[in-house]
Amino acid sequence: MNYIIYDLELNSKPFKSNLPNEIIEIGAVKLDKNLQEIGKFQAFIKPKYFKKLFSLVKRKTKITQEDINKADDFKKVIKNFQQWIGSDCVLISWGHDDIYNLSLNCRYNRIKIGWLKQNIDIQKQFSSIFNLPSSQRYSLKNALKLLEIEVLDDFHRALTDAEYTSKIFKCIFDKVNFKMFNTIKPFKKKNFKRKSNSKKSTCTPNAKDA
Repeated sequence: MNYIIYDLELNSKPFKSNLPNEIIEIGAVKLDKNLQEIGKFQAFIKPKYFKKLFSLVKRKTKITQEDINKADDFKKVIKNFQQWIGSDCVLISWGHDDIYNLSLNCRYNRIKIGWLKQNIDIQKQFSSIFNLPSSQRYSLKNALKLLEIEVLDDFHRALTDAEYTSKIFKCIFDKVNFKMFNTIKPFKKKNFKRKSNSKKSTCTPNAKDA
């Protein structure tokens, strides 16, 4: 059993649309059963519908238009990602949004999603472990701060955030419930009718709040 800690960056739309936010970058870290790192994955993805990066996304991620123009399409990147992760693994993400957007993009591109069923949201479990109310969640930044894990690189890049998440995962591994999988909602075709409006690292927590 391997653990795939992954993160996504999206070309998030600044307007309402029934089209999904398209994934433009995937980053992941692969850990073996002994929590030893055995691989990394990073790839940009060329959007299918909104081909230009929205300005907020460019500012937030520092991903350039050239990065995605040169990238492969979603189907090819996901095929490579599936081959890289292998068959015996659990997907780990910081938050539910990643598995939601990954499954949505797969369905939209007519890719089967059975391989996504074993997925765990460790943001939710981390927040519970450190006694936040059920309606609240630690941000990735504050979780790293709580565990006194040094932050060297900026957030909002897929591989960097996956690497940070993997450090948190290692720290709380013994407390993670590996039977608490995220549910993946059934596909509804009507949701995809195009409609848009133009307009130093340790694992000892301190007592700081979320």
